[in-house]
Parts: sequence; C-alpha cells; structure tokens
Amino acid sequence: MTEEGEKKQEPLPIGRMPGGGAGACAMYPAPWKAHGSGGEQISPNGTTFQAHSVVHEYRQNERRGESSARGAGLVFDQEQEESSVQEADQVVQEVANVASNEASTSAAGSGAESAALFSKLRSFSIGSGPNSPQRVVSNLRGFLTHRLSNITPSDTGWKDSILSIPKKWLSTAESVDEFGFPDTLPKVPVPPLDETMADYIRALEPITTPAQLERTKELIRQFTDPQGIGPRLHQYLLDRRETEDNWAYHYWLNDMYMNIRIPLPINSNPGMVFPPRRFKTVHDVAHFAARLLDGLLSHREMLDSGELPLERAASREKNQPLCMAQYYRLLGSCRRPGVERDSQYLPSRERLADEDRHVVVFCRNQMYCVVLQASDRGKLSESEIASQILYVLSDAPCLPAKPAPVGLLTAEPRSRWALDREMLQQDEQNHRNLELIETAQVVLCLDEPLGGNFNARGFTGATPSVHSAGDRDETNMAHEMIHGGGSEYNSGNRWFDKTMQLIICTDGTWGLCYEHSTSEGIAPVQLLEKIYKNIEEHPDEDTGLPQHHLPPPERLEWHISPQIQARFGQACQSVDKAIDNLDFYVYRYQGYGKTFIKSCQVSPDVYIQLALQLAHYKLYGRLVATYESASTRRFLLGRVDCIRAASTEALEWAKAMCQGEGANVPLESDREDEEESRKVKFSIYSKDHLRELFRCAVARQTEVMVKNILGNGIDIPLLGLREASVDVTGEMHELFKDESYNISQCFLLSTSQVACSTDSFMGYGPVTPRGYGCSYNPQPEQIVFCVSAFYACEDTSASRYAKSLKESLDIMRDLLQN
Repeated sequence: MTEEGEKKQEPLPIGRMPGGGAGACAMYPAPWKAHGSGGEQISPNGTTFQAHSVVHEYRQNERRGESSARGAGLVFDQEQEESSVQEADQVVQEVANVASNEASTSAAGSGAESAALFSKLRSFSIGSGPNSPQRVVSNLRGFLTHRLSNITPSDTGWKDSILSIPKKWLSTAESVDEFGFPDTLPKVPVPPLDETMADYIRALEPITTPAQLERTKELIRQFTDPQGIGPRLHQYLLDRRETEDNWAYHYWLNDMYMNIRIPLPINSNPGMVFPPRRFKTVHDVAHFAARLLDGLLSHREMLDSGELPLERAASREKNQPLCMAQYYRLLGSCRRPGVERDSQYLPSRERLADEDRHVVVFCRNQMYCVVLQASDRGKLSESEIASQILYVLSDAPCLPAKPAPVGLLTAEPRSRWALDREMLQQDEQNHRNLELIETAQVVLCLDEPLGGNFNARGFTGATPSVHSAGDRDETNMAHEMIHGGGSEYNSGNRWFDKTMQLIICTDGTWGLCYEHSTSEGIAPVQLLEKIYKNIEEHPDEDTGLPQHHLPPPERLEWHISPQIQARFGQACQSVDKAIDNLDFYVYRYQGYGKTFIKSCQVSPDVYIQLALQLAHYKLYGRLVATYESASTRRFLLGRVDCIRAASTEALEWAKAMCQGEGANVPLESDREDEEESRKVKFSIYSKDHLRELFRCAVARQTEVMVKNILGNGIDIPLLGLREASVDVTGEMHELFKDESYNISQCFLLSTSQVACSTDSFMGYGPVTPRGYGCSYNPQPEQIVFCVSAFYACEDTSASRYAKSLKESLDIMRDLLQN
C-alpha cells in the first residue's frame, strides 16, 4: 500500500489529537462554488466576474507550478522551515479588511490603503522550504499583489474565498498542534460531483472501448443534470458527513470485506514471511515463540496506557497527524461469519480489573488456551510462557485420537462457515471454545514444514531464493503463511477469522497470516518488525527451560455432531482444490532498487507502478483496471482509496516502449528464450521521445496518488453515490449497472506496496479469477515481488508475469540511466 512515511511523535490515545475529542474534526471549508449560470457569479450590484475566485486560481497556479517538480514525481528530502502561520493570518485578515473597505468606498478612496497593504505583502519575510507554509504564503502574497492591483470596488465575492483557505496555514482561531495542524483529525471529504465524474471518465478511457465510454458519458450527463438524481445523492453524502465520524467507513468496509462471500485464505488474507530462524531443538521453538508473545503483551500494555506514539506524514503536508485507530484493532479482535454479511468482534479499549489476557496455540490441529496475564497472578515471564509452549509441543503429538480439523471450516465460503458456526455453538462447550478463540490476543500456529512441491516455478535467468529452510525456498514459505499447505499439512491448524495468526514452523520458517478487515498491512508489519528487531538486538541466550509450577494450558475439546463431521470431508476437498489452483511466485529483481530510481528523480512507488503497467502491456497488448491501495489515514477513521495506475498517459508510453510489437499472450515454452533471441529489434521512437512520454505518465500517476492520499480519489465517492442511490431510491442507479462500471471494478491487476524495514515480504492471491495479484517491497538495491495468478486461467502465469517485469525494469533502466 502507498503509505506516507511516518515518524514517531508524542503518545496519544486512539482517534484524538492533543486536547481534542475522539469524534471531533477540523472541518475544511467546502470548495468555492459559482452561483448563477455561464460560469459567472452575480455580484451584489449586478456586475459579473469570472467564477474562478482568487483563491481557486491561486491554488490552480500553485498546482501547475509544482507539475515540474512534485507533480512529476520528484523526491524531496529538504526539511521544512519554522512556520509563519500567525504572520500569514494577520496578512490575510488585512487583505479581507481591504476587501470590505473597497466594497463600501470608491476605487480612488481605497487606493492609499491598498498601496499600504501591497507594500506590507512585498516586505513579508518568508522561508523557502518547498512544502512549507512560508512558501504557500509567499506565493499567495505575490499572487494577491498581482490580482488586487486590478480589482474593482464591486468585486467583493473573493473576500470569503480568501478566508476559506485551509486553516492549517492561515488561521490561529482554533487550537493547533506544534506543527500548525488542527488538534482534531479532519473528516474524509466528499469531493465535488463534477470533479468525481470527470476523473471517472478519465480513468475509463484506457480500459474501455469508445462505444462503452460514450454510453457511460451519456449516463453521467443524465446523472449530473441539475434535475437528475446525482446532485441529490451528493447532498445526501454531504449530510451524512456532518453526522458521522467517517461517512464512507461502513460503506467501504461492507463492500470490501463484510459482504464478500468467498473464502478468506488466498482471496483476502495476506501472508507475510520473515527471515527464517535456526532452531536446534524444540526448546528453541518454544523460546522464540515466548519472546514474540511477550513482545505482543508489552505492546498491549502500551495501548492500555495510551502511550502509542502518534504517527505523522513525512511528505505531502509534512507532519500532518495520521489516524491511529487501526493499530488498536490488531490484538484481541476477530472477524465473525454471517450468512449474508460478516461482522467484527472488537475488544473494549478499557481493560477490566478481572480480565485475563490469553492466546490460543494451535499444534497439529489441537488448540490450547495459554493465559499470559491473569488477574490473580499477573503477567507471565518469558520463561514461563516458554514452558507453556513446550508443554503444547510435547502434548499435541502424543494424543491418541486424531483431532477434528475445526479450523479448516474457517477456510470455507463465508455463508457456509456461518451455518457451520451456528451449529457448533449450539453446544455449550463449543460456544465457550469459539469465545476463547475470538477474544484471544492472537492465535499462535506451531506448524510442520511443507513439502518441496510448493517450491517456485520460476523462469530461466531468475534470481535464486535468498531465504531458505532446508530445501524450501521463499515461495514455499509464502504458501505456508497464506494458506497452510492444505488439509494434509497445516490448513486445519489455522483460524482464518483471527486478525493476527503468528505462524512458527519447526524448521525455522515463521511469519504471519492476518485477516484484512480490521487494518491495513502497515499496522501488523510495523508491530511484528518492532518485536523482531528487539529480539535480534537482544539475543538473550537460552540456557534451558526452568521448571515452573504452573497449571498446564487448557486443551479445547470440541463436541462434533454428525452434520459437522460430514462437513470436514467437504471442507478438505474445497480447500485443497483452491490451494492447488494458486500460482504463486516470490521474485527478487536484483538489477537495481530504489537508490537508482530516486537518482532518476522519480518516486519509487510511481516508477514500479509504471513497470507493472508495462509488464502487463508486453504480455497482453492492453492495460486493465489496476488497484493500488492509497492510505487515507490523514482523516478520522481513514483506511484506503484506490490509485488507478492504468492511465491514458501510461498506455501511450507502454505502446511506444513496445515499439509496435504485438501482444505475447501464449505461455512459456521450452523454445521461448531461443525465439526471443532471434527477434530483430529496432527503435521506432527516439529515447528523448520515450523519456517525455515516461515523464507524462509519471506526472499523471503522481497526480492520482496525491489526490487519493488527500481524500479526493474517485472510488470512495463512487461507492458512496452507489450506496446512496440504494438508500434514497431503494435501487441502484443505472450508472452503477453500466458495463464500463463493471469493467472498472474488475481489478485484473491488484497491487500494493508493502515496504518492510527487515528483509521480509507479504503476498496474497488475485482478486478475480482472470487476474494477477502483485505486492512489492522496494529496497535500496533490489525489489521483492510476490506475484500470484490462478492455474485455472489459461491466459495468466505468475512466473511469466515476473519475467515480463524483469524485462520491463531492465529496459526502463536503459532508458533513464544516462
């Protein structure tokens, strides 16, 4: 996911800024709107002037001025200078005062006052940081000096527009933090209807036919007509924004997760692989597991005390506070299946005095409840936790009866699992077991190694796996984290509803499987990397496990009805079939990494997204709807919106880079590399022309990315309008049944940046049967990709797409390195 770089700040409770309430927000004024017709606003005395207000025009000029730098994806590391917010506020207020005076006096009478103000504007001392408030005010000063010198007394409409500039820069009327931001997080905006529709049309252009696009344009004309339903639905969302902390959150959560009926593993839950450990004995396994659990418990105590550091954006409104809500949803939470819609169990923020903290440990499909912190004996030490884990490791293999694979049912389609869960909890003991699992801090899965049949199916010339455990490569390890390997391996040793499943294999492979609905990847990644780094920095030699006189952990026993027993066989077949269909490949591109990309003055994320587009075009001769998650944590309860990387600019560049070659859809054959070497290659376009097309594609991708992280994407507003049409009229509007809309929502390329500070990686399956999934972790000298497809689709291949990625990245380096 495209996340803002973050740095730690002061401790802060969830959803609050210092001095602010949980539900409060800073309300940024709505964009200036014209009244009347023909793009003009009627002034009080009957004269007219163009509807582009001073501030609107200033903002447009500011954006255009950045197009050659920030707008083109350049990287800025310069620190901002100290803010001049109060001085800016004073100047703008004087501008407003002059406007008031000019409205009531003649032009000649106000000339002296205007001249004095302009003089002050010119002498205003400003800093020079590229993103600083000083720069904003400096540009505003020059812009106003130019515009106000020609303004007439009747032009009074611009006064309110100046005063509507975001208060972050130009007001001290409300409480702000040390960086000049409001003390309360702003709410997610509702972008103007016309702007959303214009951006929607632009997003459709490279992925639809002219006939499909024209049909959609006509629907949009009807939808946005003043007498149409669009303005009414837009107002409905604006009203909803006033009454809710985040008007889009439940729309988005249900559409993205809770309403989806397909199984969680592969389709929804990502898997993450950490650098493998070297275990010599089973004691090493228990000791490492204990250190992880102890780190999680310490993190839980930090959450309870309200000492979780606030994170702030590192670019694009640098130091803006970010919403921390999802960090509080990681531990003790669980997804619950429903026949029509799932729900979430989220623990209370306040810990009760008699509340125990426990985890559930899975081993060979057996389940054990390990209490980490009890009201009557306090918190367990690391060695005490290790002794409990060792008991599980020794007890589970020795039990005479083969356990029922209850966890396997959580890998079934959601409606099917909901019915099974209802049957299970009719028994009192089963009901208690479910409650223990769902309220556990995490689930710990102690696994057996997968067989070598899960190793990578790569391509000639691919780089070898960096991490290994025995004969297992990185692709094999990723399979274990995503789905467990099937009913004969570890898929029954899971509870896929659980937000965090820590997975430790006896051969040293370890990582995470996490249920995605509660948070984005950054939250669990940062949490586990923090714990892992602490373990690495403090080895703490294990000298054996002392004897502790603790009661052994409770083993959960299930009462299985004949109906549920029959379901196990069905679940085994469906889960194994889904796993056999997953085509997954961990590919390390080692030609270069983000160091080279930054030397080209391009954002690594933008660069890689364009490489993904080029790789797809090289294979299929077209671009498709592409999803990249963009963090919207600048807003209260913000999660993500969608950066659509398939742009017209990217399409024109990809066409030119392929030099008129046709699509290369057929899958690899033994003679492919030989045939490739025989191709006669020539250049139709000059490198200068290709670079110019590339810069245009970079600028467009950057523009879309910035609009998304600042709350002005298109997918969340479109979703809101779609759901509002059902809320208001009782049925979905025709615009959202349109063929183009369906094409735009079928993400044949689903991507996400998962940046890690350790040599780790996270992967997931495609989101459509004919598509690809592709996560990436840009490192200084390499890029780690996790590519996925389905074998059932004859036109897709994970290794083939990885090879096309390699070729694309190679020719991009050749294009830009000089």
